[in-house]
This record gives sequence, C-alpha cells and structure tokens, in this order.
Amino acid sequence: MPEPLIVTAPASSANLGPGFDTLALALDLSNVVRIEQRPGPLEVTVEGEGVDVIPADETNLVCRALASGLGDLDGLKIACKNRIPLGRGLGSSSSAVCAGLVAANALGGLRWAPDDLLSRATEFEGHADNAAACLEGGLVAVAPGPRAVSIEVPEDLAFITVIPDSMVATNDARGAMPDHVPLEAAATTLCHGIGLVLALSEGRLDEIGDFLEDHLHEPYRGPLVPAFDGLRGLVNGEGCLGATVSGSGPSMLLWCRAEAVEGIAAAAEGVLVDAGEPGRARISKVAQTGVRARWGGANEAQLAKAIG
Repeated sequence: MPEPLIVTAPASSANLGPGFDTLALALDLSNVVRIEQRPGPLEVTVEGEGVDVIPADETNLVCRALASGLGDLDGLKIACKNRIPLGRGLGSSSSAVCAGLVAANALGGLRWAPDDLLSRATEFEGHADNAAACLEGGLVAVAPGPRAVSIEVPEDLAFITVIPDSMVATNDARGAMPDHVPLEAAATTLCHGIGLVLALSEGRLDEIGDFLEDHLHEPYRGPLVPAFDGLRGLVNGEGCLGATVSGSGPSMLLWCRAEAVEGIAAAAEGVLVDAGEPGRARISKVAQTGVRARWGGANEAQLAKAIG
C-alpha cells in the first residue's frame, strides 16, 4: 500500500480588531488528518475536539473538501485528530477545509496553485481571512483575488488566546451585527486597520494598541463574549497592548509584550474565574507555516512535536 498522507492545519484568529474579514493570524494549535489508501469503501474516524458532533462519514468537512477535488472517496481511510475547539472563533472549519483541499491536491496530483487553494477554500467558508492564515501561516491580509499578503510580526509581540468553554455559532455572531453602520465608524475602522498593518510591518510595538479598536463588529459581538469587559480591562499599554475578539468569538486574543505574557495569562484566567466563566488562557505562538502535508508514517510523539 502507498504510504499514508499526513496533513496538519493550524488554527487561526481572524479580524484582529479593525481588519474585519481581511486580517488573520495562524496559531500554533493544529488539527491532523491522516489519509490511507486501501481497498474498500470510505472510512472516517474522528478523535479529540468535536468527537460527539463532527460526522464520521462523507459529510465531514474534510471529506467534502477532499471530494471537491477527487470526487469518489472510496478506497480511503481518513482519521481526523482535532485539537482546535469548535465554535470558539479559532478557525476550526477553515482548518478542516484547507486540510481536505491540500490533501486532494497531493493525492490527485491536481497542481492547484496557492491562489487556487485559497479561492476554493473561500467558496466553502464564504470569506477568505481564516483560510488565508491557515494556508500561508503567519499574519496575513486578504487582497482581491483572493490572495494572501504576508505581514511581519514583531519578535517581541506575543499572544494569548482566551478560550471559554461556551460556544458561539458563526451565524449567531454574524446575526448580531447590523446591516448598516455609520460612515464615520467605517472610516475610523479603516484608518485603524491601515495603522495596525503599518505598525506591525515596521515593528512599532508601542503604537499597536492605538490601532486595535474596531467599530464594525466588536461593539455588537462583545455581549456574546464571556468576560468581555473584564478581559479588555487587562489592557494597560505596557504589558497587555490590546484585546480583540477572535473571529466571531467567543474567544479573545490578547496582544502582549513577550516578557509579560505569563503574568497576563494568569490574570486572564483570574478574570474568567471572577466572572464565573469556565475556560482557559493559552499562551500562543504564531504558526509561521500554514498547512503541511507529508507522506509516511509518524508515531504520535513525533507528530505531536511536529505540530507544536
């Protein structure tokens, strides 16, 4: 039998404050998909996050993305090992879609270019930000096409993902937003988005916090985020530079100076406890590479190390 194909696809935090549907960051938390070719009908297994709700059949999102390139999936055994929490605004669906598309590209010899993969992922997702970060890694902006444009992340900038146990459906988070926003709110958010990209690309850490304020989505999604005000209260301009809703929530992304990250993570967990909201604060590194695929077996210890 051919060697198995192993695909790792990272989590992502989208919007990043003023970058609604245009900015996203890949995080060092990955799902793993292992695909074996053998005679017989399609076989799907699911472990880890979402084991009770993710379908173990052809309707699985990984399988749907895979089938968009390969068609018939008979002859495949697909094992999904999920570490990215579902419904928390951390790009779990993008991880599944991108893993399936990259696997189809490899198994089918389809020669899809990176822009092709992003375009196909966007058709599944409806927007390109999470998929762009998942495919490319690092921090990206989505340009027309769509295509991903990489933005440098300063070395002394660190992140904490505050992940509550509660979930928010993306449709509910989208539904909380108004159909129209004031022109001033749009113009201010656009100004902040441009300032944020410039501050990041030029390494001006002191200015990042000035540009994280959003007026398009966070004012409406904030009530859906547990301990939203308490977590934003950690921002002090010194250790914690800012706090943004991760994707559609309810997770939050804290922007921190690297030397202060451990203390802020502990403080964030304290905020959750005080608010009576179960959850955790996870010190998160930037996943510098996006989806990775390789042939060959790997034991669990090696695989866990490879995906951080």
